[in-house]
Amino acid sequence: MQKRFIAAIAIGLVLLIGIIYLLMSPSRQSREQSERDQASSSEPGMRMDDSGQLIIEDDPATHLERYKKWAQYPPTSRPLFSGQVDLLDPYNATKPPIGVLQSPAQGCEPSTGSEAMKCAKPAVLSDVTCSLTPERYISIGSKDFRIYLSCASPKQNEGKPLPIDSIESKVYRQVYRKITPSLPAISSADDGQNGDQKAGDRIYTFTVRPTAQDWGDMFLETTFKVGGFTHNQRANWFSTPHKIGEFQQGIRDANRNGQLVLSVPVNILKAGYYKFDANLLQQEGDKAPVASAAFEGDLQTGNQNIEIVFFGKVIKDSKLDGPYVVRNIRGMRNNSPVTPSILKASLTSGRPLGAQQHTEPLQEYMEPLSGEHVTDRYKAAEFSGEEWQSEEKDRRMKYLEGLVKEGN
Repeated sequence: MQKRFIAAIAIGLVLLIGIIYLLMSPSRQSREQSERDQASSSEPGMRMDDSGQLIIEDDPATHLERYKKWAQYPPTSRPLFSGQVDLLDPYNATKPPIGVLQSPAQGCEPSTGSEAMKCAKPAVLSDVTCSLTPERYISIGSKDFRIYLSCASPKQNEGKPLPIDSIESKVYRQVYRKITPSLPAISSADDGQNGDQKAGDRIYTFTVRPTAQDWGDMFLETTFKVGGFTHNQRANWFSTPHKIGEFQQGIRDANRNGQLVLSVPVNILKAGYYKFDANLLQQEGDKAPVASAAFEGDLQTGNQNIEIVFFGKVIKDSKLDGPYVVRNIRGMRNNSPVTPSILKASLTSGRPLGAQQHTEPLQEYMEPLSGEHVTDRYKAAEFSGEEWQSEEKDRRMKYLEGLVKEGN
């Protein structure tokens, strides 16, 4: 009788937890969607159709309310949340491990159904997985760049890294689908040399030295034997083998008219259209994310200060007091033949751009600023609570309000 009573209580607890989860799930999903909307630098609720045109996903009334909430802040400065790994650790190239095949698929032929291929005997995965990870997503200049390889299995070697042998590797660059071989890796070993951190730890290091031609998307392809299987894997990164600019010392911050303005000294070596980004976090406690901000515009060569503005209302609404830490200060040059400033000038003048021919990669990266900048001890309440105002916002509001009226 007692056992039945205990079992009934256990079942009741399980059902209660399930009910609570179901009740909380929509709320959690709604909160996560709201965070994604608020963090986005582009208008949420938009998608591209088959012809390449942006269209509204929601009904007009819903989208208008969604836009109003999003447009409290400018596109150049948005709330920052802990789940935004792409901003909080922007050049992290880590990807999930890849499974190693035990036996490949056999007797495969194209299928007209939903499956891409139909195989008489499907592929079988082993329990071995491998990670091939560049030290970061970008390489700058011609200094040595490293990619790390390790493999493991829950059944082999007590789950510790496995020995790898017969390593062969090749390096390629890819621009507009054209793949060109580059110089091979200088070394690929676990010997404690050429950047390998520790000999014999079974984390194998490939050391690559970019050449002057290695501009754009790069990948290293390696084939090796591990756990009794032969495996092939690739790792990708983006290379800028030349210097386009560099950060200087002497960052300053100020509360200017209710906005937190970060003045960053830079030396621009290659004129063009640049974009600079930075993150703002609390210095104390859990170092909670506060805001992201960006500067975009045309820059001439020479020493100058660029201003990255963290919008006051973003900080005020966070209710997180300073001092703040500014991290991940980074810069990129837009190498497209049609930069935003060129497009704006064309739209303003009414002169068409004409056909554009371009054979170079579309981006060039600066070496990110090392370290961090700590601001003065500001209070969140000191910053402006005024919403973002602009002609762009006014035009968009009128357009969306017109759609709502048409639908009524």
